[in-house]
Amino acid sequence: MALTSQSRAVHEFASRLQLRTDLHLARKTWHMAMGMFIALTYFFVCSQSTAILLLGFFLGLDLFLETLRLNVPAVNERVMRHWGMIMRSCERDRLSGVPFYISSSLLAVAIFPKPVAVLSILLLAYGDPIASLVGVIYGDRVKRFASGKSWIGSLAGVLACMAVSLVFLNLIQISGWHLVILTAVAGLAGGLSELLPLELDDNFVIPVVSGFVIWATFILLGI
Repeated sequence: MALTSQSRAVHEFASRLQLRTDLHLARKTWHMAMGMFIALTYFFVCSQSTAILLLGFFLGLDLFLETLRLNVPAVNERVMRHWGMIMRSCERDRLSGVPFYISSSLLAVAIFPKPVAVLSILLLAYGDPIASLVGVIYGDRVKRFASGKSWIGSLAGVLACMAVSLVFLNLIQISGWHLVILTAVAGLAGGLSELLPLELDDNFVIPVVSGFVIWATFILLGI
């Protein structure tokens, strides 16, 4: 069946979208900025109930737009033309990472104490894109896991998560051995959770898994 002019436009534009193996710096920058905005707005501005309402609203809005674009080629073309710089080619005909990002942030806010929720979102904001960046640049020089991820990318993710955790935990006045233990645990949880054999988007897995691990550690340390 011949493609309509709109469908041809979508496929032509989508062919220029970047792959998972590309550097895709615009997407990584957006990924960090989105997580920072959610985490800092919740930490400094919103109560838990307000954050849940706002994230729930944006999740519903995004799911509506995702459903619309995946069923209406003209809308899909418009979305890709305006947001193509942060989209991957594989997202042309399926959900983007945005609803997974928002839903995991929503769950973190709803389930965890505020410091844990904020930290788990920050781990997603920085750990995932830094791991991806290093993996793309250096991943072909080292062995990869069965999932396709490289150990050097995962190591970079762990170190990035440790750095973020150290800064945030100092901000909330955690110190001494508690700081050392929580920094190490949060770094490992945030950087390695994407390696779990789960058929879920990393944007969903990282905050939820790391959040539970960090929360359990807070409880064990009596904080």
